[in-house]
Amino acid sequence: MGEEALLISGGDIVTMDEALPRAEAVAVSEGRIAAVGALDACRSALGGHYEAIDLKGGALLPGFIDTHIHPVLLIYFDMNLDLRGVTSIPGLQERIRAAAAALAPGEWLVGLQFDEESLREKRLPSRHDLDRASPDHPLAIIKHDGHTLVANTAAIAACSVGASTPDPEGGLIDREPGGYPAGPFREAAATILKDRLPLPDLQSFLAGAESAFLKLAACGITSVGAVLQTGEEGPAGAQGAFDITLMQLLLEKIPLSLYGMLIASDYGQVEAALQSALHQPDSGAGHRIGAVKIFADGTFGSRTAYMEEPYADDPHMHGFLTTPEEEIYRRMTMAHRAGLQVAIHAIGDAGNRVCVELFERLLAEHPRPHHRHRLEHASQLSRELISSMARLGIVVSTTPMYILSEKDWLHRRLGYERTKWTYPLRSLLEAGVKVAGASDGPIESTDVLRAVQCCVTREGFETQQSISAARALRMYTCDAAYSQFEEDVKGDISAGKRGDLVVLRANPLSVPPREIGDIPVELTIAGGKVIFDGGNIA
Repeated sequence: MGEEALLISGGDIVTMDEALPRAEAVAVSEGRIAAVGALDACRSALGGHYEAIDLKGGALLPGFIDTHIHPVLLIYFDMNLDLRGVTSIPGLQERIRAAAAALAPGEWLVGLQFDEESLREKRLPSRHDLDRASPDHPLAIIKHDGHTLVANTAAIAACSVGASTPDPEGGLIDREPGGYPAGPFREAAATILKDRLPLPDLQSFLAGAESAFLKLAACGITSVGAVLQTGEEGPAGAQGAFDITLMQLLLEKIPLSLYGMLIASDYGQVEAALQSALHQPDSGAGHRIGAVKIFADGTFGSRTAYMEEPYADDPHMHGFLTTPEEEIYRRMTMAHRAGLQVAIHAIGDAGNRVCVELFERLLAEHPRPHHRHRLEHASQLSRELISSMARLGIVVSTTPMYILSEKDWLHRRLGYERTKWTYPLRSLLEAGVKVAGASDGPIESTDVLRAVQCCVTREGFETQQSISAARALRMYTCDAAYSQFEEDVKGDISAGKRGDLVVLRANPLSVPPREIGDIPVELTIAGGKVIFDGGNIA
């Protein structure tokens, strides 16, 4: 299948269009939806030349929109040692030892996606733990949340870090009694090590990109909100300085449309990105730069999310702002006055409170209607914060897969009472806050249907914040499009919209909630072109 006209029928067509929620058929021509409704009418809209797609009793939905991923990291993560599934420090050491055996003397080794909450010991490894697995190779392993890095002694020495090295602003180095780094580097401190990690060669990166974007398409994703660095600041460290250049090289290989969110400290960086090939708002691909991304705090997993009260399992920690408050406001103002969206990473309740207060100040000093400024994640909230967010018109880009990855330990970290207001999706929606869905990939899985299931079942969390499958699907379709100012071009199945569609083997509105995540994606269609074919739809 290619870009030819398509006539789709033979199953449940869930349009997400309130004017016509269900339809018998959909016609796609020249990359856009030509008609929706009765089969005969759709057939007539195409004339005599089209390819018929029989849903075989499955379901057709708008293509999914993941409003927050890190595309370069998504590629990079697949190119290094995968530490998922490790259940103990000896098991971690064994996997590292095996990978190190294949390296040249002195070559760096990078491991990703480990989680100490999955370890029997329930702690971060120390530099000494890593030395026992790899004493001669500089070694850095990065937590699955991307906010903490653990280094061995060789890596610490290679970066000239010692007892006298101060904690950077917005970061923390765990230390031994004498002050020497113990191994873990949190938030901005992790960048000290990340800046020294080896870059992959270009050909390997391009090959990895094709694989990474195919995985997104296999999840039914047709559009992404892409977090992109404009310099060395950001989760990728020095490697992120190449984000814009690399993504421009990848444009012909990317079958998805990109909504760029820039990590930028000054408008010159933003302006350069707006002049790049990534900003083509009037093209058929629809790539464009729309937002400036700011980090306010860290994560629950690293205990760096900024909390009003200390962590239940570490009363000496309540997290911190990773960017000073006035610097957050300066960047907010820069983006806002340039007509761009502000998108702020905030997880802890104190972090979210600071951001909401800054939005209040921003909109009082520089009023602008229809701004659609966003809080990314907005994990820990309160009834009062949600009320303020609704009044200010703040949009939330939530990450439901956090529910799955944190369910076994977050009650211990926060205490049961606080988790009643963790990922409070129902309260947000009932207050009138627009909520979009995201994966934060590669931090979490990009499996949209599994994320929808998490919204409905909230396994391990307070179910009073559960929402329906229909509401959850809106988060990845029409409401996601709204969060990116794109509801006029995508997000539902209606005539004139971009031909972004996903075919599922079953209707997620009809199966038991615990089966939603198991529904196979059969076809993904972006701009009228099939970009993923599961092989079961002729």
